[in-house]
Amino acid sequence: MTFRFPIFARLAGLAAFAAFLPAAGQFPVAALALAPILATSAEAPATDPVVSDPAETTDLAPAVRPSQLSTLVARTAAAAPTAYGERECLARAVFFEARGEPLEGQLAVAQVILNRVASGRFAASVCGVINQRGQFSFDKSRTPADSRDWRTAKAIAAIAATAAWDVIAPKATAFHATRINASWTNLRRVGTIGNHVFYR
Repeated sequence: MTFRFPIFARLAGLAAFAAFLPAAGQFPVAALALAPILATSAEAPATDPVVSDPAETTDLAPAVRPSQLSTLVARTAAAAPTAYGERECLARAVFFEARGEPLEGQLAVAQVILNRVASGRFAASVCGVINQRGQFSFDKSRTPADSRDWRTAKAIAAIAATAAWDVIAPKATAFHATRINASWTNLRRVGTIGNHVFYR
């Protein structure tokens, strides 16, 4: 009599342990089954092979960002990004406002426009910001002819729109040419890049 309870307890414990054995035995199998999937996803290419339109792949970030902006611009330009809608407005502004400037200066101009959109103090779209009266003096109806400068401007617009590079002039919302003696006392000077002075 004295041994029945311990024996019963042992049998109950073994039965409970046996009930968990299938679940415990399946866990390593499940982990092994997932290993190839995890390895595949880790080794997946940076671009989606399902996307067939090259224009649609331009917004995908490269697997490893190059160390030079010029390399990223060349890579983006080679992908021939399509300028349309807001991107078209941004590319035109870069072209007409900063063509021939250092790449960092061109990107800073694009970022100024995007900062204006985000600020809530200007128009709510890129095209709206550019078309605001008294802000940009270039002819908005003009479309640049195909050239290296235009391809660069489209690449810069794509890079700025996808935040694929660092901020050049932090929080800047204004700029002017160095030849202009502007006294914007209500703005803080951020710096000078090429022939442009940037403010926030």
